[in-house]
Amino acid sequence: MTYFKSILSFLILSVLFISCSSDDSSDSSDEISPVVGIWSLTELNINIAQDPNEDGTASTNMVDELPCITGVININASGTWTATITVVNITPVTGDFYVVRCSETISYSGNYIFTNNQLNLNDSSFSAFSLSGTTLTENLGDNLPGVLNYKYEKQ
Repeated sequence: MTYFKSILSFLILSVLFISCSSDDSSDSSDEISPVVGIWSLTELNINIAQDPNEDGTASTNMVDELPCITGVININASGTWTATITVVNITPVTGDFYVVRCSETISYSGNYIFTNNQLNLNDSSFSAFSLSGTTLTENLGDNLPGVLNYKYEKQ
């Protein structure tokens, strides 16, 4: 009988130990941590180099050409985000020449989803962003007068 009680006690303790082992599923904060933070616009790329600041050097990155182009996205661990971004107007002139101008600055906010290194801001004003290292890229793929992509660097 003592032998039976010993075995039963051992089995109960074994079951309790196994059932109390750590859970290997990752915490949601770990899953979103790469994207949480402040992101600053570093590139607004177009497909044909332009020189809107008329310094004699054309570029495909309009952030290099016009200091009035700014953008900041703040992504919170709570699943919310805010952004303040300069609207850029691109107007065809003739041939491969375009007028690129800064317009108003607009604020946005909402909730987001981040999975598989893809950020969706759940706002029709934005396409999905892809995360690579410390760079968030919104690929639009449009030729002028559209924009190829926007790139943000984590601060």
